[in-house]
Amino acid sequence: MDSRAFGIDISRYQSSADGKKKMNFDKVAAHKTPVTFIVARAGVSWSYQDPMFDYYWAEMARIKVCRMAYFVPHFGESATAQMDALFRCLDGKTDWKYDRLCLDLEVAGINPRQRITATTLKCLDIVKARTGRYPVIYSRANWLDTYISLDALPQLDFWLAQYKKPLPWPLFTDEHPGPPTLPKGATTWLIHQTGDKCAGIGSVSTSMDYNRWNGDVNDVWRYFGNPRGVALPVPPPANQALFKAKCIVSALYKRSKPSKTGSVLGSLSMGDVISVYEVENGWFRIDPNAQIWCNGSPQFLQKLEDTSTLNAVLFRARCVVKALYKREAPSKAGKIIGNLIINEVVNVYQEANGWFRISPTAQVWCHGGRQYMRRL
Repeated sequence: MDSRAFGIDISRYQSSADGKKKMNFDKVAAHKTPVTFIVARAGVSWSYQDPMFDYYWAEMARIKVCRMAYFVPHFGESATAQMDALFRCLDGKTDWKYDRLCLDLEVAGINPRQRITATTLKCLDIVKARTGRYPVIYSRANWLDTYISLDALPQLDFWLAQYKKPLPWPLFTDEHPGPPTLPKGATTWLIHQTGDKCAGIGSVSTSMDYNRWNGDVNDVWRYFGNPRGVALPVPPPANQALFKAKCIVSALYKRSKPSKTGSVLGSLSMGDVISVYEVENGWFRIDPNAQIWCNGSPQFLQKLEDTSTLNAVLFRARCVVKALYKREAPSKAGKIIGNLIINEVVNVYQEANGWFRISPTAQVWCHGGRQYMRRL
């Protein structure tokens, strides 16, 4: 089950062209996978307001989802005029303690990188002055790399589109599993638009866009200021370790982001014990103050659990060969630290990839294959 919170984004295309058949938000509220957040198009440039926006915005409030409005700027037009148009769409309809905005950056036109960057920066500054926070930025990694100088912009939250290859009509396409590719200069993402040919939910159109949050439902509520006042678990401080883990391979790369595409920043060695401060799509952030990540797969890092769990005996086993190496990791690459002898009986406290941990308090492992050990 995907723990990332689920959301959709919508525009007039989710209703009929004449507006007589409107998107059914009761079906959205009843969807099997809870729709936690919805992003609705407010307008484009300085002259176009989405004709369904007012209805969508009110319905989003009625079914009590977190709501965000997105706006598509044109970079050859006045940033001030366009932001004035956006806020006219929203006038009297928002509470900036809870509601959020997004700029949809994807229409470059004939504008050069410098102009696109400057117009974006002006729009960002206007939105922050009027709402108290910068908007989320929607785009794709390759578009941002081509048309925007991110180092000229403030730190922002990114909503990034990346899909699977679409299946032929009338089939729907599954969501991209993520994470999305990051633009150069970005270290993380907020929302992943996982598909644009997914099954419609309450819409007149047969398909719609799906999205996943970089976190669970509670993370969404926190981001939107918890408009429903639900009791949320208190997250640990950013520099507080979640747990410890031990490297069980000879070398494990440290990278600049939670991906194999991240720059290599060094490596861990077998036996190194590290603190983990954040988990993202199977990667562990191992520095409290910097983006330094390692692949957290159990074949690379052994999570060190609570002592009470570590000390629990799972079963007993007898050595059935003349001698069986004890190793300090569940792998043939683990350092040899002794051996069992035939008919020796031991307690087993943990299994990992066919190996048995035979010490309650230390990393002492033996191969658990039936040709070596017999469960009692």
